[in-house]
Amino acid sequence: MAPSPAVEWSSLIGTGLGAVLGVGATLIGEQVRWRRTTKDTRLQDLRNLFVDCLVSFRRAHEAMRLAADEEHPSPQARAAGIRQVFQASGCDEARERVVLTATDEVVSAVDAAYASLRDLREVPAAGATVPTPDYQAAGRAHSRTMAAAREAFRRHLNASDS
Repeated sequence: MAPSPAVEWSSLIGTGLGAVLGVGATLIGEQVRWRRTTKDTRLQDLRNLFVDCLVSFRRAHEAMRLAADEEHPSPQARAAGIRQVFQASGCDEARERVVLTATDEVVSAVDAAYASLRDLREVPAAGATVPTPDYQAAGRAHSRTMAAAREAFRRHLNASDS
């Protein structure tokens, strides 16, 4: 006996519906995976951006300290050497990358840290050495602004991770 046409149609409809549901579920799963991967990649890019900024500021600070301790033929050469290592540190570029991508809170914190680094630069450029009270005060002010920048970075990363 031959199967009835209703049985053939129900099998065909069931198979088609199963295929549509399977493809749909796969597409939804892929979309969820893509969004998660995109979010993870963006978060990692932000982390790298923030770390690069902090490291470049630290590099500038250390390079200025070393330049301040070197022998210089004149006070003008000393100031020029300190300003040159500041410029070569990459902190200008790192700050600009953050300014282009971060929230206003983060930008404010980075700008404050950058300004304190520039203020710190001018202390040894004017002739002060590391142990002097002027340098120590500028160093403490810079440390405070760097701590505030780290906190702003953390808050931004935590908000981006949610």
